[in-house]
Amino acid sequence: MSAAERLAPIGLAELDACAALRDRVDVKYVVGLDVLGVLLERLAATHRALDIEGRRSFSYATAYYDAPDLRCYRDHLQGRRRRFKCRTRRYVETGTRAFEVKLKGARGETVKRRAVLDGPVDLRDPALLEFLRDACGREPGALGESLRMRFARTTLVAPELGERLTCDVGLAFTAPGGAAARLAAGRAIVESKSRSGAALADAVLRSLGARPVSGCSKYALGIALTRPGVRANPYRPLLRRHFEASA
Repeated sequence: MSAAERLAPIGLAELDACAALRDRVDVKYVVGLDVLGVLLERLAATHRALDIEGRRSFSYATAYYDAPDLRCYRDHLQGRRRRFKCRTRRYVETGTRAFEVKLKGARGETVKRRAVLDGPVDLRDPALLEFLRDACGREPGALGESLRMRFARTTLVAPELGERLTCDVGLAFTAPGGAAARLAAGRAIVESKSRSGAALADAVLRSLGARPVSGCSKYALGIALTRPGVRANPYRPLLRRHFEASA
């Protein structure tokens, strides 16, 4: 993502200090790489790019967990207010791994809770179960791996505004049964993260003709793409336009 290379850098510690945004409003878009390039150029005066040892793009490997009946997916599909997703995330370049729980808050904001992992994930582990119960505020029930996902991410930060922007490319899904799908070439998923849901990046994206995509949960899209027979009507237009099956 050459446009990101021209932005001033910011380190991970400074990012966490000025824009950790564990409780936030996320607004998502699917845009062409040409639009993304213009967006980054227009944000150059206010945003800096996360830089770790000279890298601006980082590979993520994620595994999601759900009930056998895909309760977490169905809760998202139905727009239930008390819903959660849980996952393990591995930062490929550093090897760092974390267990994360994402919930919807009372005002529709995203609330994320995170625990660093130092070993394999075992959802029967008492400490991990306690973290999950505490994060969810309820008994999560039996969970098993439901989807794997990989992508490359560039993160921008506006320190003075307390806002972040993530830009994901190369998104690919694999289900436990082997079904696979991916984001079509030439596209990116861009997500603004702010306290209010009205970040500067949102205004710039609107000026470029981009519009927010409702219900654009990568987890929900991955399940809809790789699980034949699941109800996914709200996602069909988005899936047909921007995603394709993998060989």
